Amino acid sequence: MKRKRITKKVLILIGAILGIQSLPLVGGPIEKGSSPEIVDLSFEDGEVKISVNFHEPFRWEKTRYESIKKFPQPWIGSPDTPHEIWFEEKGVMEWRQTDMMFMGNYKVIGDSAKHVLDRYIEKYGGIGIKTWSINDDGNLKSFDETTGQYEIYTPEAFAKKFGLEFQSDTYEIEASVLGYLVEIMGVFNPETNLLDFDTLDYLPFFQVPKLVIMESIDLKNWRKVPLSEPLPIEYQWPQELTLELKAELKDSAFYRIQIEEE
Repeated sequence: MKRKRITKKVLILIGAILGIQSLPLVGGPIEKGSSPEIVDLSFEDGEVKISVNFHEPFRWEKTRYESIKKFPQPWIGSPDTPHEIWFEEKGVMEWRQTDMMFMGNYKVIGDSAKHVLDRYIEKYGGIGIKTWSINDDGNLKSFDETTGQYEIYTPEAFAKKFGLEFQSDTYEIEASVLGYLVEIMGVFNPETNLLDFDTLDYLPFFQVPKLVIMESIDLKNWRKVPLSEPLPIEYQWPQELTLELKAELKDSAFYRIQIEEE
């Protein structure tokens, strides 16, 4: 039985509480794409609150989008609800509109396998040890006689392997949805952090990493501090996530976050 390997990553220690005051935060990266950090530490209404910025880069996979506009449900008395889109791995997507669910696929707009293969032939020639072709999934494949199996690469991975140019627009996708005759373009605006999809604006939500809050009095001995509420499943990207601790106020205390990555 294969066991999952869990890596524990300890994030920067930056917060301290003395009495009922919150000290200024010390150090910590703030650039986009940097490591997660504690950005606020406070004591309110008898509770210790910690705000975390995960600094996760933009991505499509494993992300849920929720429309700003809400729509009436077909059932009397039901509250209005937003439309939702789930972008999963391997280009699979689901799109809920009130009580209807649509299945489909999406792809990030970029060079096709044919474009990449043409650049490969131009650079290396059409005859060589291996012959590459395009499979039904739009990837490049070549049969390896030493292993008896096919080598398969996405266009982007193939371009990277052989040092070829690959043009891609990270913030645009093309979606093929069952029930729709034409593809739907999705464009994410990194300035407003909104997705424009089928004339609606959507907010992105990322899954919250599995984390543990640790507390110390002397910066040597650390103990796990429980949360007042269960850890949320997701947070609105790229905003901060505020957590309330089930901790008693002490003369002084330091906190850090430990994230477990599978």
